Amino acid sequence: MKTRCDCETNKFYHRYGGRGITYCSEWKTFAPFWEWAIANGYRDDLTLDRIDNDGDYFPANCKWSTQHEQSLNKKHLPSKTGAVGVRRHGRGYAAEVCWRRKYYYVGTFDTVEEARIAREAYKKTLK
Repeated sequence: MKTRCDCETNKFYHRYGGRGITYCSEWKTFAPFWEWAIANGYRDDLTLDRIDNDGDYFPANCKWSTQHEQSLNKKHLPSKTGAVGVRRHGRGYAAEVCWRRKYYYVGTFDTVEEARIAREAYKKTLK
């Protein structure tokens, strides 16, 4: 959290500190953060997650989540087609889903909209 928000050389800084994401002053030292973590369900297999992905790290905006839950909050940018996970492929449009750090090919479709709908339907099967 601190490195992503404070350190411009961190490879993810542009997604956190570079976007203006910061953390509350009480978490500048470890003890208050640790007290909050233990009181709010910390486990070794969970990661710190912001409820509002555009908000700062502070007690009311943070929770502990699984990696899968984290991936659902991730900011996805539209491709050149204007649809997340849909790209031009030959004469059609290919749809892909990234789930648990693996990419799944959904299929190739005639239109961007068909590919987008198929991708959304496929995502629902992964939950």
